[in-house]
Amino acid sequence: MLILKLWNYFRGYVIITIEGYFLEKFINICIHRQIYLWDIKRHGSRKMTLKISIKGFKLLRPIALKTKCRVRISKRVGLPFIKSRYKKRKTFLVGAVACVVLFYVMTSFIWSIEVVGNEKINTDFILDKLSESGIKQGVLKYKIDTKKVVNDLMLKIDKLGWVGVSIKGTKLKVQVDERIMPPKLVEKDKPCDIVAKKDGIIKSVISKAGFDLVKPGDTVVEGQILVTGKVPGKDETSGVTLLHAISTVKARTWYEGVSPVITKPTVKERTGNKISKYALVLFGKRINLSWGNVSYSNYDKIEVKKVLSFREDLVLPFEFIDDIYYETQEVVRELSDKEAEDIAAGKAYDIAKENIPEEAEIIKKDVKILNNDDGTKSVKVIIECIEDIGISKEIGGDN
Repeated sequence: MLILKLWNYFRGYVIITIEGYFLEKFINICIHRQIYLWDIKRHGSRKMTLKISIKGFKLLRPIALKTKCRVRISKRVGLPFIKSRYKKRKTFLVGAVACVVLFYVMTSFIWSIEVVGNEKINTDFILDKLSESGIKQGVLKYKIDTKKVVNDLMLKIDKLGWVGVSIKGTKLKVQVDERIMPPKLVEKDKPCDIVAKKDGIIKSVISKAGFDLVKPGDTVVEGQILVTGKVPGKDETSGVTLLHAISTVKARTWYEGVSPVITKPTVKERTGNKISKYALVLFGKRINLSWGNVSYSNYDKIEVKKVLSFREDLVLPFEFIDDIYYETQEVVRELSDKEAEDIAAGKAYDIAKENIPEEAEIIKKDVKILNNDDGTKSVKVIIECIEDIGISKEIGGDN
């Protein structure tokens, strides 16, 4: 039964409605002339519906005239009618197929490379190393061996501790963890002292090996020995035993920053005028859509990019760029002494904080107003910290 339905569908058939007084005669003549009819349904005494092949339908005209019945098509079914329907839309079909093929081809390449996790290593530097390995925009993604990319990056960038490479859609994502470089240490089997790496006032000394030369409250300078590896012993020649000193020496340290107080600073402000210039980027090539130079003498430029993508990981190599130029002018502002001092204090604090190690604990901040000889003022910020100032230095060596 299913095979017969499929056969009729591939050949094509029509559902027709027949109206008249001689419906039985109409059916008998069709059977006599070997015209195949099926699914015959009566709708009252003068109307019926049935299915008939395309070839059989073409033979009904003389039968309808002879029996004085009216025949009309209710529905056309089958593959021949579908082909006929779309024969007039060849351009549309070709275009649709071409779009599907083009989309498949476009999504077979890498069009976006994202690097995440790096803080100290510049992103452009990582991208350059990827390019040296052949990984860049436009490369066929099926040829990329992610394991090889990971190995190449680890070999080329020694500051990386871990690298992960994954491909999703048209995006290649590189996730990195930067290696924490350990300080240069003296080998444990070599005798060494603990010396101060900067000036400070000793807060605590906790030694596991060695002889303490300082105590809490002592002021020390850079390079001074804090804990020595030379301890009294039974050596026949020197009378001392050489050890690898191990100690944690915490000290109070200070960092300073100075910034001038400016009551009439010159600042840059936007006038409210702006110009937009547009461009397209196709496969990495920029095509400017706007011409002419920017007429402003001073301006801020903001680039707004709109990348064609269907979702986060399916990026295509088409970008629309809107470069917005905001006209600016220099304006002299009037600040009160308090406002100017607060701004200077903030700048001085940032200058001082730049030199503070991450492991140091900030415990105090002092702000001082300085009167300079030329009549101007400055703000000095002094930040007090607690930190470990001890480093190992090999006895008899340079470090």
